[in-house]
Amino acid sequence: MTTNYKRTKEWLDLAFDNIKTLISNYKISEYSTCVYKIQLSIEQLQKALLYLFGLHFRKTHEPSKILRTLSNNNNIQIEEENIKQIKNIVALAEIIESEGTATRYGIIRGDKLISPNELYNRAKTDEFLKNLKELLSILIELFKENPDFKVELTTFSEFIIKIEELEK
Repeated sequence: MTTNYKRTKEWLDLAFDNIKTLISNYKISEYSTCVYKIQLSIEQLQKALLYLFGLHFRKTHEPSKILRTLSNNNNIQIEEENIKQIKNIVALAEIIESEGTATRYGIIRGDKLISPNELYNRAKTDEFLKNLKELLSILIELFKENPDFKVELTTFSEFIIKIEELEK
């Protein structure tokens, strides 16, 4: 039987792999791939958080909707500080989620298909990267009380440092 902690760690591992990939792609100016991997990692980080709270869910590409419902539900006992943190995660996640499939397939404007490579330059990627860094900082606060996630906490911090290095 899979425990919530085990499933949380599995989602975190997926997110960490995508963050590693996006950092590598950023270094070679593959910004559209970075944005897609940012979107995917933020989705996976939220799913990890849902499992941490013991919530199981159906397939979704917008876990922020579930987290929003969780943070607004007065029948669930979550500390006020954690509710604020969840709401901050939701706000950050919704920004990249609103890109929808554009990060992968581009968009159609008028009669022209605009590719992800045309949509996402360094400046736009940096905006999303900043949000990912902030989200990782919030997750450190949410996970720090749990000794079972010591390794993951270190990984969050390492990624924040690597993102800051990219921002220079």
